[in-house]
Amino acid sequence: MAVILIPLTILGIYSYQQSKKLQLEQAHIVLQDNLRKIDDNLSYKLQRFNSAIELISYNPNFSQIFNKEYDSYFEMYVDLKETVDPLINTTTSLNKDIERIVIYTENNLTQRMNSIMPIASVEREDWYKEAMQTIDTHWYARDGKIFGVRRIFGDINYEKKNLVYVELVPNFLSSSLDLSDIKQAIAVITDPQGNVVYKAEPDSNNGFDAGKLAEMQLQVGSRKLPGYILLQRKLRESNWTLSLIVPVKALTVSPWKIIRATLIIEGISVVVLLFIIGLFTRGFVRRIQRLNHKMRLVEEGTLTINLKVHASDEIGELESRFGKMLASINLLIEEGYQNKITQREAELRALQAQINPHFLYNSLSVINWKAIDAGADEISRVAGFLSTFYRTTLNQGKDHILVKDEFLNTKSYLEMQLIMHDYNFDVAYEIDERIVEQQIIKLILQPIVENAIEHGIDQKRTGRGALRISGKLGEDDKTLVFTVEDNGPGIQPDIADALLTQQSKGYGLRNVHERIRVQYGSPYGITIASEPGCWTRVSVTIPKD
Repeated sequence: MAVILIPLTILGIYSYQQSKKLQLEQAHIVLQDNLRKIDDNLSYKLQRFNSAIELISYNPNFSQIFNKEYDSYFEMYVDLKETVDPLINTTTSLNKDIERIVIYTENNLTQRMNSIMPIASVEREDWYKEAMQTIDTHWYARDGKIFGVRRIFGDINYEKKNLVYVELVPNFLSSSLDLSDIKQAIAVITDPQGNVVYKAEPDSNNGFDAGKLAEMQLQVGSRKLPGYILLQRKLRESNWTLSLIVPVKALTVSPWKIIRATLIIEGISVVVLLFIIGLFTRGFVRRIQRLNHKMRLVEEGTLTINLKVHASDEIGELESRFGKMLASINLLIEEGYQNKITQREAELRALQAQINPHFLYNSLSVINWKAIDAGADEISRVAGFLSTFYRTTLNQGKDHILVKDEFLNTKSYLEMQLIMHDYNFDVAYEIDERIVEQQIIKLILQPIVENAIEHGIDQKRTGRGALRISGKLGEDDKTLVFTVEDNGPGIQPDIADALLTQQSKGYGLRNVHERIRVQYGSPYGITIASEPGCWTRVSVTIPKD
């Protein structure tokens, strides 16, 4: 269930995050497109107004009329009626969004409230100086009015100050900002000084304060507002900046929809999962319970169970292996029973064989005393060496022996060999006193010495034979190293390698090597070094302690 529920939950969270990210990216594209459309619409209208203003400000007749000093009221009346009024009326009639056009002049023309006003009435306005110092049209929003102003230029001989004032209808910006495609969007238009020219909040029930958000927008500038998307664009035909502020939650799917869908899917998955668990329980768990019952019978001592494998799947493989294990247990029990009988028989033979060593020791003792009585010292010595050799070899039936006793066994054997060889070779012993009390397996050196005499000393044709036997600690003080070296004819390298891998007729080097490896491990054993015609050295390495 965890495998089902945890991935689904993670997938639901991931899906929501990705969906939100994609929606915001799409919303940015849509908002940018709407912002561009609004800019195009406003710029198109303002461009028309700018053209109308330019038509008036660059009209030579207007320049002449508003810079000429009139002496005749009739002439002034005729000029205004035939030139000024038609142009102003035509411009306002062609542009429905123009509320009125007023010419502010320094000339002594007759004042008209709707078309001609003295320029002195606006000289104190904050926009007057900027409008008179440039040749461009400037748009402003003051006291709920939206208007554009531009200076009227005349001949170089004219020094009068004249200004065109075009006021737009009050609902111009609201009608020009179409926010129907953007739900809960807030539009804010600001001038270069940061003053709010216009703010639009299409849905009055959206719970947001357009004025407050506009103020926040002015504070953060182009930076992000927490929880809102902020897009800005400078209008082409004016010095105003249009900003769109849209709450993020208005553009994204509610997380509860994703959570609800995830919970529904998880609920369906759990129901299906429980159904599947029921099916598998009936099929698999029942077989496991049957196998467990048979294991319990074996645990209680019933080893003769008829176990049939019903399938080749994992449970069938367990049944098969359990059956093989049960067969192996029965075989081991039978073998153990037979081994017990064999062990009893061996113990009986061992008890019977204990008579033989005592008989041998007693016989050698009788031979020794008889030889002494007869004055046969040589026979007495051989009997003594032979008694010592068999005593150390048998070692009371133990497999391990002290190093000093192993050397005593080897020395007894060599003394008998010296008598047999009429002392025609020399023997030297070198033993480190630090190793004499170490335990090793018995009969390691004697077979090696026997091989050295048979294949080294006995095969030497010139000179006197020499045999050197040593025992010492290894270089790391963690091993014991025994060496048997002779000055015989040596052996070839291929023959030396075969000595440790091939079985000889007697108890040869291979047997000693294998016994050491079985007892102490593969890193230990015998190594053979030889120089043909000069010498042969056999070394034995075993662990200390």
